[in-house]
Amino acid sequence: MRSSQSNKIFNHCPNCGIPDISFDGIKELHCKACSFTYFHNVAAAVGAVLEYGKKIVLIKRNNEPKRGKLDLPGGFIDPGESAEEAVRREVKEELSMDLGTLKYLGSYPNIYEYEGVTYKTCDMFFSSTIDTLPTSFDKREIDGWILLDPSGISDEQIAFESIKMWLRHFLRRQE
Repeated sequence: MRSSQSNKIFNHCPNCGIPDISFDGIKELHCKACSFTYFHNVAAAVGAVLEYGKKIVLIKRNNEPKRGKLDLPGGFIDPGESAEEAVRREVKEELSMDLGTLKYLGSYPNIYEYEGVTYKTCDMFFSSTIDTLPTSFDKREIDGWILLDPSGISDEQIAFESIKMWLRHFLRRQE
């Protein structure tokens, strides 16, 4: 499987190690030697829309991919975890905040390039109204946070397409 941003290739079967695999261009890697098929399926991720008045909290990414761009607090769902548990865990890890009521907003596809591997994701968004702003954050992952009116956020500032899609949908509903 070739990443669109890199020359790195998976070229050995994860089952038998033979370098005789084929990629269907979507998600299946098939070994001609042992007939093993690996499915590189969509990964599930979450994002938290933290509403403070008429504004939302965005974080500034401290790591690649998209270092320096704005993002929503969130991340990948761990095995055995629900989307709701994941969004609560990620916000707690990143912003040291506990969330109250969550409202599911929708999901959008995304592409996440990391260390030469392309992960296709399904990003699920949840909102939660917050009464206080973050007082600390995980400096390993976040370079800071910002409070913005959603109508004042440009696509160029945002890290990922799924967030851009959510934001456009949200703003159309506000008109």
